[in-house]
Amino acid sequence: MPAIPLPFYTLTVLLLLLLKILFSRHAEYRNAAIFLSGCAILILMSALRWTFDAVILRQLQSLAAIALPPLAWYCFASLPRQRGGPKHAAYWLAPVSALIVNLAAPAMTDIALMFLFIGYGSALIKISHQGVDTFIFSRLSDANITASMAFFAGCFLCFSGGIDFAIAVDFHFFEGVQAPILVALSQTLLLPFIGMAVVFKSQMAPPPKVLSAQKDAVPEHNDEALAELYHHIEKTLLEDNLFLDPDITLSLIGKASGIAPRQLSRAVNQICGCNVSQWVNGFRVRHAQALLRNTRIPVTQIMLDSGFSTKSHFNKEFARLSGSTPTDFRRFAGENPVPD
Repeated sequence: MPAIPLPFYTLTVLLLLLLKILFSRHAEYRNAAIFLSGCAILILMSALRWTFDAVILRQLQSLAAIALPPLAWYCFASLPRQRGGPKHAAYWLAPVSALIVNLAAPAMTDIALMFLFIGYGSALIKISHQGVDTFIFSRLSDANITASMAFFAGCFLCFSGGIDFAIAVDFHFFEGVQAPILVALSQTLLLPFIGMAVVFKSQMAPPPKVLSAQKDAVPEHNDEALAELYHHIEKTLLEDNLFLDPDITLSLIGKASGIAPRQLSRAVNQICGCNVSQWVNGFRVRHAQALLRNTRIPVTQIMLDSGFSTKSHFNKEFARLSGSTPTDFRRFAGENPVPD
């Protein structure tokens, strides 16, 4: 019975994840489906290349590898200030350069891939450490997960870059004896992990198509102006109960208030001493407290009515701000205790 190449097992896992996303039929899973498709293509090309060792398969594998870091960037780093600007263009210049190297000097492809993977990986790790308010298109409730997934994606790319370097060294000095093991290690262990990470992260709210004109300048030294700006943001959030929208993002708050997300985040950070997600959750918890005191609505329904999408997140934020669980809060308040 012929042995099945190890990457084909990884390919099966990725295809199952992809089917899970496609059958969910949620529009916000589109980016995850794109990334998993790229991973699956790379795995398939790798498995075929190491099975048949055809020149065309080597080239297709190289092209798939060159495309993967930009796909990871697209999935994990949707930052509006980098869209259309010089910094954004620089991130796309790298894969184009790697493609040119691949076509003009194929022997240098592994080195180009190493720099490409490590470069994108380092950029993702850097972004993940800039705080949850950096991910302005992510739902506020998902911002921490998004930052974590960006970090793990960056680590994955850096690890893959190191594997590419090890493969290049192996071929140069040892005629590629250890290359199949290195390929199996990198793709079999890490790609399913990052695929699952994308599934968890993929509940990212779609960016608004049109952003209103925003106030980009806030005096750095004027506390009165900063306080005025904060009160304008707070008024906007409360007027239409915007904080009750479970899909609210930093970008959408900026659109509604006419304040650039970066300035909005800074105002909240300096006035309240917390990030925007924690700030919004404060309003949600106060809304939940009022419902717990004054109504007989079940706790689960109150959670949903207050803008939370998961009970674990609701309980965590409620305990952080109230020092008790929602059920205990209702009991201590002495108002209409009902079972969950």
